[in-house]
Amino acid sequence: MPLPHIHAPRDYSHITEIPYCAVPLSYDEFLEKYLEPNIPVLIGPALTELWRARQEWVTAEGKPDFDRLRSQLCTQPVQVPVADCHFKDFSDQKRSTMDLGDFLDEWQGQSETHQPARTYLKDFHFVRSFPDYGAYETPEIFRDDWMNEFWTRRGDMDDDYRFVYCGGDGTFTPFHADVYRSYSWSANICGVKKWTLFPPGQEHLFQDSLHNTVYDIDSTENAKKFPNFDKAIKFVLFQNPGETLFVPSGWWHQVQNIGDTISINHNWCNGSNLDLLLESITSDLKDVERAIDHLKEMMDEQEWIETCQNMLLLNSGWDWATLWQMCTTIRDRILVQRTCGDSVIPESPTAIASTDPRRAPLFPPPLLSQQPSLDVTLKRLDTVLDYIRSTPSASWFLTHVKGISVDK
Repeated sequence: MPLPHIHAPRDYSHITEIPYCAVPLSYDEFLEKYLEPNIPVLIGPALTELWRARQEWVTAEGKPDFDRLRSQLCTQPVQVPVADCHFKDFSDQKRSTMDLGDFLDEWQGQSETHQPARTYLKDFHFVRSFPDYGAYETPEIFRDDWMNEFWTRRGDMDDDYRFVYCGGDGTFTPFHADVYRSYSWSANICGVKKWTLFPPGQEHLFQDSLHNTVYDIDSTENAKKFPNFDKAIKFVLFQNPGETLFVPSGWWHQVQNIGDTISINHNWCNGSNLDLLLESITSDLKDVERAIDHLKEMMDEQEWIETCQNMLLLNSGWDWATLWQMCTTIRDRILVQRTCGDSVIPESPTAIASTDPRRAPLFPPPLLSQQPSLDVTLKRLDTVLDYIRSTPSASWFLTHVKGISVDK
């Protein structure tokens, strides 16, 4: 079934460099110039200058203040996720956990002795671990954030997409596009990040016939394994302390830390990239179906649908139910805002209720001034929901496996 028309076609052919804005943008300017056309922008330090993290986590010399970080964050044991930048694990780096205090000790020791770093603290749910700390405020232009609004209101899990990254010189994140083809924003607290970004539509140049993708863009093996990779259009920029980069949906990128680096990052989505999310989940589902096609004859149709959705959730972190519940949760909130304005914001999620205590603080819904026309957004949401309703396998899965009514 062809995907519905939700968004105007995007064109990246006119981009010659990543724009830089020294002064923080208004929401309307950000929406028109960067969010809707899906174009990156680097924003100057004024956007983050009042953050507690920028004032307290960094010394006067611009280095991580290890003593203060330990005194503020290590009063009790905290396990943090880390990656080994010298150990490839499929398409990612080898992941593990360690105590935050131990990580800071190791990092400081390597920094002071100028040793090469290999341990990178990544995807640390800082707000969930320190809900009352107040390290930063989400900039207004990034507050139309459906992922964090929905995930922090889910009753069936305790999760969010608000992260802190810390690493020494040379630590890096391999070549990738962000989860769900979400947006991300990344603000440097200290250090410099080298970003290499690739506009969408070039995946055929860095994927082989089995859909394996380039791991490290600087590897000498790429010329043999991916002979067309050097034809891909790319942009290189250096993100300095205090600066914030908006990474649009579907832009592949690799990031390397230069010096000791701390950054704060959110993954997020909204109506401006809803079409790309739908395209991503249908593409991921096709990959799953192709990977287990040899098992299809052993199952009836309903078992096949459920198996594919279970594999999709395991491999990609979402399924039709996740997308449906996020869209309906946001739709319910928009209907209230359209009637009552900003005075009444619903707190109850559409997802399954739970009595489990939460650690991830709720992400506040955007104000009317921090999102596009509600009617435009509502139309986009309804288009996606109608598509899911009219897709027999998706409708059957939601109704018969998840117990979710898809009736209007």
